Amino acid sequence: MTTRQVGEFTVTAVSDGVLYSNHDVILGVDKDDSARLTGVPYGQPLPLDVNSFLIRHNGKLILSDAGTGQGLYPVQKNLGKLPENLRAIGAPPEAIDVIMLTHLHSDHSMGLLDEAGSKVFPNAELFIHEVEAAFWLDREIQPSDSERLAGNCKKQRTLTAPYRIRRIKDGEVLPGITAMLRPGHTPGHTNWLIESKGERLLIRGDIVHLAAVQLARPDARLIYDVDTDLAAATRQKVLEWAASERLCVAGAHLDFPGFGFVKRSGGRFAIEAA
Repeated sequence: MTTRQVGEFTVTAVSDGVLYSNHDVILGVDKDDSARLTGVPYGQPLPLDVNSFLIRHNGKLILSDAGTGQGLYPVQKNLGKLPENLRAIGAPPEAIDVIMLTHLHSDHSMGLLDEAGSKVFPNAELFIHEVEAAFWLDREIQPSDSERLAGNCKKQRTLTAPYRIRRIKDGEVLPGITAMLRPGHTPGHTNWLIESKGERLLIRGDIVHLAAVQLARPDARLIYDVDTDLAAATRQKVLEWAASERLCVAGAHLDFPGFGFVKRSGGRFAIEAA
């Protein structure tokens, strides 16, 4: 099911393609456990779906995350499909009113610009949590920053510069949509809670990357986490809440279409198809 009705909201999963990673990005799980949990032998590529979510409400078209664009194309030929897939469902990029960015990492934001550096979504306003914007867009890059951190700061400033940006806080950012700061993966990583007529859906971004590993082992971190300890604690918190509330979630890297219900399975978690 690629579309869910959440009260007055229609939420459609839109694929940007499949990103191929590897076991070495996982921290805190040895390679044998990682291979066992994923079913992918160590040394073989790990596929991760890249999902965005189109929200239709009161005549507005709202997009959660902008995909990878063509920035990874030379080595990742199965990505950058978001614009064509949006057109296929009658929501071309130029019709998007708002893009709510869960966080500023390449697989969520590089789709903002095309290869010529022009806006892919010419009429969209970006919603970015003020904490995320301060970290990636405002602060002075420090000599102590890793190459990854410094490079991403520069990249995100280029990607977002042509756009109107609304720096949002926790709380309702649009009627029926609440921003929830869920830090760790990045300082301003944000979840979007949609509520209407007693129904709810949580767009959870990168709370979980590799479901096969991080649902069984919520303490498993990734090298891309800015604060690995906080990311693990936040993941545990969100998974506990989603399971106890029987909350439908939409995951950026869950198998497409990315909708599911979190449930407890012993001392672990699992995803049940929505």
